[in-house]
Amino acid sequence: EGVYAFPLPEDAAVDTLRVIIGDKFIEGDIKERKEARVIYERAAASGQRAGLVEEERPNLFTTSLANIGPGETVAIQIEFQDKARLDNGVWSTRFPMVIAPRYIPKAAPALVADATGRIGVGNPRVPDADRITPPVMHPNVEPANSLRLPVNFDISLEAGVPIANITSQSHDLKIERPDADTAHISLKDDDVPADRDFVLSWKPEPAKAPQASLFREERNGENFLLAVINPPVLKVEGQRRDRETVFVIDNSGSMSGESMEQAKEGLLLALDRLAPTDEFNVIRFDDTMDMLFTAAVPANAQNLATAKRFVSRLQANGGTEMLPALKAALIDNDRNNTEEVRQVVFITDGSIGNEEELFKAVHDGLGRSRLFTVGIGSAPNAYFMTRAARQGRGTFTYMNDVTKVAEQSAKLFAALENPVMTDLEAVTSSAVSDAYPSPLPDLYSGEPVTMVVKASDLKGDLKLSGRLNGQAWSTTLKLSDAAPSKGIAQLWARAKISGIEESRYTGVDMAAVDAGVLKTALDFHMVSRLTSLVAIDKTPVRPEGERLDTRQIATMLPKGWDFAAVFGDRAEMRAQRLDQLPPNVLKAINARDTREQPQDDAKTLDLPQTATAWETTLAFGLTLLLFGAALLRSARSAIGFRGRAPSSLKAGLSDPMRVTPKRKGA
Repeated sequence: EGVYAFPLPEDAAVDTLRVIIGDKFIEGDIKERKEARVIYERAAASGQRAGLVEEERPNLFTTSLANIGPGETVAIQIEFQDKARLDNGVWSTRFPMVIAPRYIPKAAPALVADATGRIGVGNPRVPDADRITPPVMHPNVEPANSLRLPVNFDISLEAGVPIANITSQSHDLKIERPDADTAHISLKDDDVPADRDFVLSWKPEPAKAPQASLFREERNGENFLLAVINPPVLKVEGQRRDRETVFVIDNSGSMSGESMEQAKEGLLLALDRLAPTDEFNVIRFDDTMDMLFTAAVPANAQNLATAKRFVSRLQANGGTEMLPALKAALIDNDRNNTEEVRQVVFITDGSIGNEEELFKAVHDGLGRSRLFTVGIGSAPNAYFMTRAARQGRGTFTYMNDVTKVAEQSAKLFAALENPVMTDLEAVTSSAVSDAYPSPLPDLYSGEPVTMVVKASDLKGDLKLSGRLNGQAWSTTLKLSDAAPSKGIAQLWARAKISGIEESRYTGVDMAAVDAGVLKTALDFHMVSRLTSLVAIDKTPVRPEGERLDTRQIATMLPKGWDFAAVFGDRAEMRAQRLDQLPPNVLKAINARDTREQPQDDAKTLDLPQTATAWETTLAFGLTLLLFGAALLRSARSAIGFRGRAPSSLKAGLSDPMRVTPKRKGA
């Protein structure tokens, strides 16, 4: 039995599962999650091939496949729909390929029930912690992993309009252009390791493009529509409003390496853009939290210099206790101030498991603030980042290239500085119902309005109105002009499920939330928090008496991450097989790994100082010395026993993570 956790786009609508054995296809059915789990486990116990796809988070799924025979290849095929994003005239899609290790906040053990219905002792803050934390390979075995889990793409891009250029900020591409509107795209390096997200962008030729597009799909007598409306850009001079901006920066262990440098550079650039009439503060967090100033201060030269020193000295270490920092940033001491814009800029990789606690904090504490999330690194938790930004009526900016922080920061600065479109409303005919998102969010420079709706017929209009730069704005689309397309019904259903899930923060009873999610997912044959896809082959294949061996597939560490910074020195030692060192060395390393972090005064600039990992370096050196001595003893033993390798050498050769000689014994 293989168990594989894998990421998908946060708005993906997963609706198809096939188990493929040679030329045989076994199609999956959608069932309530608990029922699907029972069906799967019964089939697995009976020796039948069985496949199961379950949602752990909207961007994290698990596939289980039972009764794979010795030497047998069995494939799992899934299908999903997702929307491409339009931003400042550039379309893009992001496909996540690695699950970043997620921090599980501490809590007293208690009896908990996870989404599969299992009850046991666990973490009440994250009941399904074991479901979202698959094993992670140490980087030393990543070359082998890239061969075991190769990733490649075969992309047919049909843009519908002439394409000016096609790029990827994450991978090198091989592009063929049959005509102006289409492209065939693959990876230049063919198979690549699953250690970073894949991002594809394409830009249409400039532009006689319409300001609005409307697409439709008919299903069971109803029409589902996707609208993309590009508001005009109005440049109004002299309307810049003063801002109070609170910058929150994550300096936990998962940010170690490239991510920390990205975050610091982006924040320093943002500080440079503040005007003297603005106010600001900086909060940093790992498993502790510091506020640079007790309250927001004027953005004068002295305060900015203090902030830049604070940011420059940050180091990544410790856990990711995000909730206290978020709550502190949302505290508004001047809630009745209508002259000043209040913005919270949250810079993190989002690698947490307690997303629900954060969403509730945003809903309860937002007030007049606007929350802007900045995703850092090669594999940010986009589900958390996008939903938090949507709830916070801000934007999500993704920075994954350490060499292009300034360029990628430009989008964030534009959103922070340009007037927003507010008071957005959708006015429809009686034929139209269930429009999502609801309510419509505020919009910023370069962003389109994207929404999905359901209509019983196409005899009306869809009108959007709002205020842009203080002026009235509206646009009207005729439903009858919608162009046929595919997948829109599934996108609408996914958006409806998201809307139902978010209604819990407005006081809707959880039983009603569950009922709405379950009905929508079953009606549209989709995987959700409460539904799963299960596929069963009726013919038993495992001989009676043979044991079913379960293996959980390990994921790669995201590109640029530091294993020891995330999991600690002791985990690094276990991965390197250094845990058999002399007791005095182990004691020194364990003390370093478990010592408490200093509790700095929030009002001061005292920060942990840079230090070399001398204990780990010493451990590696001692290992090499011990290994040399063991190798010499092994060679002598091999001569004395006429080529019989001693048991210690056999164990070393059979363990791929142990340092082993390239030449055997004598």
